[in-house]
Amino acid sequence: MSLRVVRLFGWAAALLLVLAAWASPARNEERERHPVYVGAGVCGSCHDGAAMGHQTSLWLLTKHAKAYASLATPEARKIALLSGVPQEPQDSAVCLGCHATASDTEDWEKDETFSLRDGVQCEKCHGPGSEYIDAKVMKNRPAAIAKGLDMPTLADCAKCHKEKGSHDMVYHRPPMDMKEAWKRIAHPKPAEQVSEKTDPPPAPVARGSTRKYTGVAACAECHGQAEKGYQFSKWRETRHAEAYADLGTPAGYTIAASMGVKGNPQTDGACLKCHATAYHKPAGGTLDAYSVYEGVGCEACHGPGGEHAIRDRAKAHAIGTKHPSPETCLECHRNAHGKPFDVRAALKVVAHPAKPPAIAEGPRYKTPLNLKIRPNAKELFVACEASGSVAVVDTKWRQKVAEIAIGGQPAGVAFSPDGRRAFVSDRLHDTVSVIDVGARRVTATFPVGGEPHGMVTDRAGKLLYVLNTMADSISVIDLDTLKEVKRLAASRGPWSLALSPDGSRICATNQLSRLVKFRTPSVSELTLIDPERAIVTDRVELPGANLVQGVAWHPSGKYALVTLLRTKNLVPMTRILQGWTITNGLGILWADGRVDQVLLDEPSQCFPDPAGVAITPDGRLALVTSSSTDRVAVVDLAILAGMLRAASDDDRREVFPNHLGLAPEFVVKHIATANTPRGIVIADDGKTAYVACSLDDSLTVIDVGRLEAVGRIDLGGPKEISQVRYGERIFNSACNTFQRQFSCNTCHPDGHIDGMTYNTMPGGIGTGPVDNRTLRGIVDTAPFKWEGTNPSLRRQCGARLAVFFTRVQPFTDEEITALELYICTIPRPPNRFRPVGAKLTDAQRRGKAVFERTRSKDGRLIPKQDRCITCHFPPLYTDRLRHDVGTKLWLDEVADFDSAHLMNIYDSAPYLHNGIAHTLEEIWTRYNPEDKHGVTNDMTKDQLNDLIEYLKTL
Repeated sequence: MSLRVVRLFGWAAALLLVLAAWASPARNEERERHPVYVGAGVCGSCHDGAAMGHQTSLWLLTKHAKAYASLATPEARKIALLSGVPQEPQDSAVCLGCHATASDTEDWEKDETFSLRDGVQCEKCHGPGSEYIDAKVMKNRPAAIAKGLDMPTLADCAKCHKEKGSHDMVYHRPPMDMKEAWKRIAHPKPAEQVSEKTDPPPAPVARGSTRKYTGVAACAECHGQAEKGYQFSKWRETRHAEAYADLGTPAGYTIAASMGVKGNPQTDGACLKCHATAYHKPAGGTLDAYSVYEGVGCEACHGPGGEHAIRDRAKAHAIGTKHPSPETCLECHRNAHGKPFDVRAALKVVAHPAKPPAIAEGPRYKTPLNLKIRPNAKELFVACEASGSVAVVDTKWRQKVAEIAIGGQPAGVAFSPDGRRAFVSDRLHDTVSVIDVGARRVTATFPVGGEPHGMVTDRAGKLLYVLNTMADSISVIDLDTLKEVKRLAASRGPWSLALSPDGSRICATNQLSRLVKFRTPSVSELTLIDPERAIVTDRVELPGANLVQGVAWHPSGKYALVTLLRTKNLVPMTRILQGWTITNGLGILWADGRVDQVLLDEPSQCFPDPAGVAITPDGRLALVTSSSTDRVAVVDLAILAGMLRAASDDDRREVFPNHLGLAPEFVVKHIATANTPRGIVIADDGKTAYVACSLDDSLTVIDVGRLEAVGRIDLGGPKEISQVRYGERIFNSACNTFQRQFSCNTCHPDGHIDGMTYNTMPGGIGTGPVDNRTLRGIVDTAPFKWEGTNPSLRRQCGARLAVFFTRVQPFTDEEITALELYICTIPRPPNRFRPVGAKLTDAQRRGKAVFERTRSKDGRLIPKQDRCITCHFPPLYTDRLRHDVGTKLWLDEVADFDSAHLMNIYDSAPYLHNGIAHTLEEIWTRYNPEDKHGVTNDMTKDQLNDLIEYLKTL
């Protein structure tokens, strides 16, 4: 072997040794260390006492320390409702995001010493402390920062304290003065330190009893929930919780000095006796969970809790748990520092009842959406979304005879062919409930896909087909086992479905257009299913159509009718004056697969938001609901079919879909209904039709022979029309638009999106196309519009709407107030990819690391403004500012756009300000070539996949 080869081998061996050392477990551990939250008590071990200016005690006396507890107040519940948060604030990620520390982390990222109930504590602003908490590190500021210490600025405070519409509506407070607030929470070290060491209080004396003090955190595990009246939060709002911290204030020092106490009162037993729990009556010592910072906690009055929680009151008293009396209070408060003390008044202040505070809630309406006639019976089952129930109506007597609680948001109803079982979809909980029709009770509930809506069984009653609107899928359920046996792919937003008369086909509508190329017309789909084989047999296109919802088969089976919109979103909105921007009509699916489209609009009388359609058993007439003009259109099907068959292919393809003058030929009448008609059914004898009037909590009864409304069936909703309900009616009404062409709901069905891109610029020349954004949970994300030019919903929906959309007088003050209030309350659905409190998957966890990373793959520091977390921080995941992320195109007039919030982002495609990205992946794979929208070009495909999985959890 030559010397050169030996030398080369030596260099290679050395290199391998270096690489091995770099890849050693110790090195990897150093590189992969993940800081965890340690809790305010750990911070206090160094940051309290005279030497540090009693910094922890100062924090305990601020609203930050009570931030979690404040979520238990009636005001917090009102704010939650105005923010579209359906659950208790202390269980909401949105509320906890600003009112607690580390609420978006997993358990493994928090030490045992950490408690969410500490509210906004040190680590909320300074970052998780495990890596910099060591005193040697903390004394070296650069070293501490290198270990993860953050030094917040006023801009960081604004993340939570920027004005929020929901809070303003409840508290009516002026905007916070950040500079003054910064002064109030300042916690500097004293200019002249007494010593370099913190002077901790002496350890509590262990004497007599074997029972130990557990600390208030242990009590809170059972006494912190709503069913216990939020007793922990109630305590946290009292002066008892501040008792220890008070000793570190100037007033505390003054009073202690008057008692002959020298030095720090927080280290004196005479003061601690009444200002800290475990010093009050010595027992068997303390457990690790106890902290002196809790002040006068539960055990100061009830005695030491010991090592076990006792749920049985008798057993608890048997082992020494006490029920406090006025004398218990007087042990500390009798002639305390010469202050008068009214024990009975004080007991009322600190009372902690076992029930949550009563909240004055508005009336609970029914909001019927869809209905079905029970086979072989004279009964209607009506899905009532707002009341979470199904109303049972006797069609003979025309009255509600029963109501069955389902929970959630019932949306669709179906029956087994024999009529013995009913199936009700629940969009909120992604389930279907099975009702024993005879017993009038729910017998089973089973899971399906996201936001289930329409349903139908096959002819034999063996399979149930469920449309999952959010998941773009169709669940196939075996009705013997109630198990999902197959899941079929639908198009976007599957909505309603109907079985053909011969049972050979199911036609399903999809309310959102397919994702199309930028600045091209929409294309919607009808999904055809073979119910026997449970397979999709065809996907029929409807060019230029969107919001395809209702569906009904002609009894001959020769065709099916569907309701649809033809939104001319490529036309500038100034064309509203010509009555041609949003048009409404019917689609006719023929047996050979051909589809015709005709309009139900007339030049001076539009038919906005067609929602439901039903065909008479003899096939003569179709009845179609217009949910925003409170009407039913009666279509003569013989005339319509004849007109289509007689027309040329060119007319049927190019002219009829956009012709405003054809409807008078086949629409023979309009029938007025109550507010917001949606679902419609016709009795088997063809004599009577029933219309679900959503915002009237009633059914309108139509005599089909006379073509007249002949009755109203009251579903038992409240008679009071609340301000929110009034706003909901305005949202769903076309009365305020030019020629009644459309409603707010037209572009924001269910308060969400229609998946379209619009030109709403005042110039009317087609510039500035913008993607339609969801209204769910937006109230606190001001300013509005992609350009961020509207500071409030009132301006967004008031004067702006009149200028750009309605072309008529703006709303009255009463109307805009109600409309704004309703939009605020549109609920944001629960996240389908991560329920509150659930652990992240491995992929989601890796994606979170990418989302929060500070360095690129090659180790370079990513500038703060280029990090994902900088502009999209929790809980709203938007900084509510405008940024240029490199997405300006030739039609755009500006380059910087409002930061979109990321909550439930998986359910609002397309993406970016102009809707050019069809998927979350495309935001970075196609439209971020210069790394202006976060640093992403160094990512592998796997890393990008992980990032997307995490984004879906937000």
